[in-house]
Amino acid sequence: APDAVPPHELVERMEEMFHDQGVVRLTNTGLAKVEDMKRYANVVVKEQMRYEGGANPREGIIANVYEVGAPHDAWLHYHHEMAYNQHSMKNLAFCSVKAPWGKGDTYLSENVSVTEELMKTDLGRKLKDHGVCYIRCLTDREAYKGQGWKEGRAVYNHWQLSFGAETPDEAVAKAHECGLETEWCTDPLLEESSRYLKTIMRADAFEFCPSLGRNVLFSSVADHNMWFDTWKGVADVPPEKRPLQMTFGDGSPISTEEIRQWVSLYDRSGIRVRWQTGDVVAFCNYRFAHGRPAFELRQWEERTIGVMLGEKFQRVGAHADAW
Repeated sequence: APDAVPPHELVERMEEMFHDQGVVRLTNTGLAKVEDMKRYANVVVKEQMRYEGGANPREGIIANVYEVGAPHDAWLHYHHEMAYNQHSMKNLAFCSVKAPWGKGDTYLSENVSVTEELMKTDLGRKLKDHGVCYIRCLTDREAYKGQGWKEGRAVYNHWQLSFGAETPDEAVAKAHECGLETEWCTDPLLEESSRYLKTIMRADAFEFCPSLGRNVLFSSVADHNMWFDTWKGVADVPPEKRPLQMTFGDGSPISTEEIRQWVSLYDRSGIRVRWQTGDVVAFCNYRFAHGRPAFELRQWEERTIGVMLGEKFQRVGAHADAW
């Protein structure tokens, strides 16, 4: 049986690997309970933040371990967790609770090489000069009677779930804590609802990574309306009415060609994580983006990945002297 507490030698190896590479993976662990996996992940993900102001409708598995919060048939493009807020997290961990072989594998993209290749292009220079603008629109849980994409509704996330709020005032206060501008609008798909929360944030496309002493890319197409091209319920919504919109920071559109280029750069640095039950992967949110392709499960198959969010940090953007 695996040790309930990570042995000293393993702790040292994990810390060294994480320091040097920004990622560590445990496999063939024999761990079956998410509580035990969390204990191992906590070796490197030492502090955890609460999921407030997040995009996906995550439910808790146990305290501070969340579900992925996205449909299996949605293609999750590479992204840095919570890049669309004024605060993000330094690191995060995934715990494989249930894993059918070869289905729903996670991919990590090594971000230093992505940044270096991007900065050779016009797209990289535009992102450096203009930054990005994130527009997220959140539906009202009451208007949808608690239903979401799992019930086939054209819903991404309700503001009550995103912000852990029960009243509009509370949601706005929490959005402002995340550095977001807010506006209450009419829901374009449910006109009787006027509690449709639009949030806006202009941000640097890059972030200074303290452990590397350099700037790295900290934005991706995961916040563009194309995120929903394969998302159950929302894929049929016209792109301009989808709950996520993204432009350059000056409001100019990101062209289809630029999106392809961006996706391709992350793909080229991708590393596949083939899940087995009991696996734990912890990684630096600056040094790695993460995502996964869509997948299908048979009736008897289950995939459960527990997500642990690491220590919160306030975004500072790029440093002028750290290119």
